Amino acid sequence: MGDDMAQEIFDAIVVGAGFSGLVAARELSAQGHSVALVEARDRIGGRTHTIEFLGRTVEIGGAGVHWVQPHLFAEMQRYGFGFKEAPLLDLDRSAMLLADGRLIEIEPEEFDRAYTAAFDKFCARSKELFPRPYSPLENPEVARLDHVSAREHLESLGLSEIEMAAMNAELTLYGGNATSEFSYPSFVKFHALASWDTYVFTDSEKRYHVKGGTAALCKAIFDDIRGQVFMGQPVTEVSQDAEGVTLLLADGNRIRGRSAILTLPTKCYADLRFHPPLPPEKVAFIEHAEMAEGAELYVHVKQNLGNTFCFCDDPNPFNAVQTYEYGDALGTILKITIGREALIDLDDQTAIAAQIHKIHGDVEVLATSGYNWGRDRFARTSWAAYRKGWFSRYPDMAKPEGRLFFGGSATANGWHEYIDGAVEAGLRAAREVRQYFAA
Repeated sequence: MGDDMAQEIFDAIVVGAGFSGLVAARELSAQGHSVALVEARDRIGGRTHTIEFLGRTVEIGGAGVHWVQPHLFAEMQRYGFGFKEAPLLDLDRSAMLLADGRLIEIEPEEFDRAYTAAFDKFCARSKELFPRPYSPLENPEVARLDHVSAREHLESLGLSEIEMAAMNAELTLYGGNATSEFSYPSFVKFHALASWDTYVFTDSEKRYHVKGGTAALCKAIFDDIRGQVFMGQPVTEVSQDAEGVTLLLADGNRIRGRSAILTLPTKCYADLRFHPPLPPEKVAFIEHAEMAEGAELYVHVKQNLGNTFCFCDDPNPFNAVQTYEYGDALGTILKITIGREALIDLDDQTAIAAQIHKIHGDVEVLATSGYNWGRDRFARTSWAAYRKGWFSRYPDMAKPEGRLFFGGSATANGWHEYIDGAVEAGLRAAREVRQYFAA
């Protein structure tokens, strides 16, 4: 980059090349603003990422999409991406692994009934609490209920053993931690966003992926950015004064701009020095608000298990174990979503096999591949899940500070644990910058 970069002043510096940063950079550059996009990694996509497993490109973050997610659906339409359906219909087998380790076989129809019943009860007040889901704090009761944990609310519903286990496993996934810490209303908002309908919500989270892959959609947005891009450049310091913003990079170089949009995962802000310091409410949000310690894992077993799904209640290390692909020659590839990565070592194939055996008996585990987002230095969390008491304070993180503007999925009004929330936040941050320049 060279020291001469310190002499060029961009209209906007966008930090982070996940969906939020990519969309913000594209929007501003399309409006004729000079833009610098700065990314700590050597790739785009942020927590949307793919790896190779058994010759297949598999998603390990940010996969679920749906047309009820309007910002993401608009991006898919813009670039001509369709939907790919996951093999969750016509299950051959479904089961529930209870918290005490007991495995209960359940017919798929009964599994769906129990899950839907539990979900409907948990989210029974979704329309009342969130009559306009993209204004989630409009009803003041939401803020009052924010201190109620998902577990506390769950235990008040009089659910059956199966219903309780299914819903607690689901909530453990979304919270990425113990449900006793997860904000109850922050999850109910998703039900409201899905038209207050459990079937639609289930479709939105599990059934569809981007045909062609989310990485390809990221690349399409990236290719539309008219600006300078700096990859592999972590930011270490952010300074602003009356004249503009200066970013200090890890290699000692500086970039200057009239404004900056920061789209880092929330906990990563703690790695940056701010001059002047961020206000106390932002510092508190960064330190306390998010809790997700999730991971994704793929496992290849020798046997053909057919099309299967199993929920595993906390504290089992796995929370959702589903068939990804199967066949007599292949055997089975299982996709496993983990809410609490601390409960298992993803590098320990023996430990992974032991958990698979609890569900699928004495099958032979041939290969495993996983990704631990919580231990990724440029992520620190797997997805944006709010701790109880902190959902109602997300506007503190979204609020601009002088010439600094904040994106990232945790600042979204809507689908904050999804790609849609990241896109929404990127659009909003870009709009705020334009309004700042116009003032």
